[in-house]
Amino acid sequence: MDIIFYHPTFDTQWWIEALRKAIPQARVRAWKSGDNDSADYALVWHPPVEMLAGRDLKAVFALGAGVDSILSKLQAHPEMLNPSVPLFRLEDTGMGEQMQEYAVSQVLHWFRRFDDYRIQQNSSHWQPLPEYHREDFTIGILGAGVLGSKVAQSPANLALSAALLESNP
Repeated sequence: MDIIFYHPTFDTQWWIEALRKAIPQARVRAWKSGDNDSADYALVWHPPVEMLAGRDLKAVFALGAGVDSILSKLQAHPEMLNPSVPLFRLEDTGMGEQMQEYAVSQVLHWFRRFDDYRIQQNSSHWQPLPEYHREDFTIGILGAGVLGSKVAQSPANLALSAALLESNP
C-alpha cells in the first residue's frame, strides 16, 4: 500500500513517521512537486492539481472538515481526480468544540457591547449602555452540518435562541 501525504502547514515529517508507525506495512511518503510515482491513497489538505492528477488512487482523505478546495479545483481541472475515486473528509476532530468556543466568544462580545465600551474607554468616557435582552434576538448559524449543529448547542446553554440555516446542494 502506497500513501502520499500533503499539507502546506503541518509538520510533514511528524505525520509521515506517525503513519508509518500506525500502518507499518504501508509505504508512506511526502508528496513534492514532480513526484509522479504511483500511490494508492492520498492524505491531503488543499492539494495542488498536479498531486492528484493522473494517479490511479483508491481514495483521497482530506485532512479537515471541508473538501471545498478540492471540489472547486475539480471544476476547473476535471482531470485532477477520477470521479469514481471516493473523497473522504473529517467530520469533527475537536474542531466542533473550537468552533463552539469561538462562536460563544463572538456572541458574548457583541451581546455585552464590548466594542461600544472600548470606544468609550479610548475616549476616556464612561456611560452605561442599554442592555440587549436575550428574548429580542436570535443567533443565525449558516450550515447545519456537524460543526454548525455543534455550534447551535452553545446559545441554548446561555439561554439564547439559535436558528440553523441548512442548504442542500
